Amino acid sequence: MKISVLIFVFISLSLNLNARDLFESYYYDVEFISNNIENDKIIKINEIKKKSILKILNDSLYLDEFNDIKNLLTDDFINTLIQNVIIDDEIIINDKYYSKIKINFDKKKIVEFFRKKNIPYVEYHPDKFLLIIYEQNQLNHSLFTQNNNFYSYFINNLEEKTLFKIPNLDINDRYILKAEDINNKNLEKIKKFSNKYNLKETIIVVAKINKNNVSYEILLYSDNKTLEKKLKFNEYQFKKFFFILENETLNIWKKLNQIQNNYLNLINCKVSYFNMLELKEIKKNLNNISLIQNINIKSLSNRSIEYDIHFYGNLQILKNIFKFNKLDISINENICKIGLK
Repeated sequence: MKISVLIFVFISLSLNLNARDLFESYYYDVEFISNNIENDKIIKINEIKKKSILKILNDSLYLDEFNDIKNLLTDDFINTLIQNVIIDDEIIINDKYYSKIKINFDKKKIVEFFRKKNIPYVEYHPDKFLLIIYEQNQLNHSLFTQNNNFYSYFINNLEEKTLFKIPNLDINDRYILKAEDINNKNLEKIKKFSNKYNLKETIIVVAKINKNNVSYEILLYSDNKTLEKKLKFNEYQFKKFFFILENETLNIWKKLNQIQNNYLNLINCKVSYFNMLELKEIKKNLNNISLIQNINIKSLSNRSIEYDIHFYGNLQILKNIFKFNKLDISINENICKIGLK
């Protein structure tokens, strides 16, 4: 029997930073030297299967739900979720192997699994969160100023690299939202401030510093909903703080915006279209929305179709996911209209 000797293995994730579909997989670069290439390629593909599905689950699930199911993923079960395996740029020279491998998963099967287990999930992440940091130390309190050490670090090291957008730190910022508004959790003022930057998602951090000990009070404001959390560190490290804050922010956001799988809602909507090509695109985008359980045609007329749409989650989440799927939905006086965005 031939024994495989794996001398060198390198796998790296080729991230597409603009990818927003949480159920979309990435290409992995695979490179190794072996005297049994086919066997070791299968091993690497199996590793990528596991990494890819874990990434999808980590992105779409609240941390508690993710931890509950990640250890239940057997190889056989993962295989039932796979749509196809893509191997590109494959090169084999003697005992050297290189390729780019991507595992595509069936989104509908993953969502069916969530529904069967009654696991809430999210279908997208926001592009940006508006980040407000109120720094309090023994000498002074800093809000919208570059004397704020957190903002200074962000501007010099992290701008354009994270989910966060920081305010302009100008006079207008200080006029709209004051320190007492932060302390009193004045949601109307917070909403007004978020509207200035045209962002619905706002994360507020009150950092209380006592020598090297730092405690953080975090409040996430999302579509008129709020959730709070507290963190504490024994050290004052900006790099570690922003790394943890990004993960915590996304996790809190998932908690507030989860799609429930307990019951169906019903909405009646009219779809107006100019031609069959536009109607085909609308139908394709509707079919990509995992919240929708079924769509029934209620009536037909010239360039217009009336649908009964049965969906999970709630109406606000449905509206947000319509936008994500390049659809426009307007509801006025119980009249719902759908078109391309």
